[in-house]
Amino acid sequence: MANFYGTARTNYFKVKDLEAFKKFVEELSGAVLITKEGLFGFYSDDSSGCMPSSVYNRETGEHEDIDVIEEVSKHLAEGEVAVFMEAGAEKMRYISGWSTVVNHKGETVDINLDCIYSMAFEKFGVQPSKAEY
Repeated sequence: MANFYGTARTNYFKVKDLEAFKKFVEELSGAVLITKEGLFGFYSDDSSGCMPSSVYNRETGEHEDIDVIEEVSKHLAEGEVAVFMEAGAEKMRYISGWSTVVNHKGETVDINLDCIYSMAFEKFGVQPSKAEY
């Protein structure tokens, strides 16, 4: 069995309350805050390389699952969007990737690399084999 190695990060965006966002990212398991010219985001420093999906509850000492995209939307300044990207591979057996964009209202748009198969069929009328084994 092969290991999955991934990479995950967000774009940079404006937040409503910088201190509240910093606290959120600090509690987000495996996340590292990034800044650029007054904008903020984070990347995964988790061993899996996947987008963080839990927060550490100091009172209980437990990790609690969260919807990170929904939670980030609550921190976004009005008119801002956060783009989440994750890609990875299990050796050359499977290559996967997805991206979601969310606005400050919690509205999302998603895309997955596997969408290419249906797009190829719609555009060219050919169902390609999967890029996996």
